[in-house]
Amino acid sequence: MPHTYTNGIVTFYEDAGDGPVVVLIHGHSLDLRMWQYQVTALVDAGFRVVRHDVRGHGRSLIAPSGYTWENYSADLRDLLDRLNVERPTTETLHVPAVHLVGLSMGGGVALQFALDNPQRVISLTLVDSALPGYAYSEEMSEDIQELVHAVRAEGARAAFERLWLSHALFDGVRRFPDRFGLVREIVLGFQAPQYREGLQTPDFLPPAIADRLGEIVAPALVAVGENDLPDFQMIADILAENLPNAHKRVFAGCHHLPPLEDPEAFNTALLDFLRASTGRGVRAI
Repeated sequence: MPHTYTNGIVTFYEDAGDGPVVVLIHGHSLDLRMWQYQVTALVDAGFRVVRHDVRGHGRSLIAPSGYTWENYSADLRDLLDRLNVERPTTETLHVPAVHLVGLSMGGGVALQFALDNPQRVISLTLVDSALPGYAYSEEMSEDIQELVHAVRAEGARAAFERLWLSHALFDGVRRFPDRFGLVREIVLGFQAPQYREGLQTPDFLPPAIADRLGEIVAPALVAVGENDLPDFQMIADILAENLPNAHKRVFAGCHHLPPLEDPEAFNTALLDFLRASTGRGVRAI
């Protein structure tokens, strides 16, 4: 599995296919393996697919600090600056512009990247996306705080087994034992470094991206599961209403993880959107 140095850390990634580049960004506590049902479909359709483990996840470096949206964006920027290091020397080292596909936390990373590097984004697909700066409901906030306290008291594996894998976020994928088994394996390997005490300074504030959505002019597909939690339904509405070139798609019967819960429907919608946004010929499946 290739790796490169990005923003002071080691980032692991996978790179498959040729054509317009699609970057898949996983959700919190997951890693690049969550996209296993999308890679072949995208490569067969003529896209180059890049997946990476966000810092602190999977096999990327567990850094002592730096778990901010801005750092996640900078990590991705540096990855794209070095992406062609193992390809022929006739190709430039960097990839100038990509399609970004992010789920949950990955959607928040994609939004931050689009604000930091607008010229490098061809399109955005935001799947049950987070929205940095959004104030979650009291119930969701309490769930997160309980998980943080449990990680510090019990350790990551025990806390995520007891509280996170049983959370309603995973109700949809839990219907499919093999797919939930993959999620469980990934989550129980997550060490939750950003949950450490004292990691964030008291005056730390996440970026208020909601106030800047009008600056993101790239075509955007806002995807959300029909049965996802109210917070993510609300975020999807905010994104669809405030991104200048957004289209909303609701995935029937899905909860928080449509790429795993209904890969066929998700892949069809994603490919239709990417083809429309690419502006160049792409092979049909």
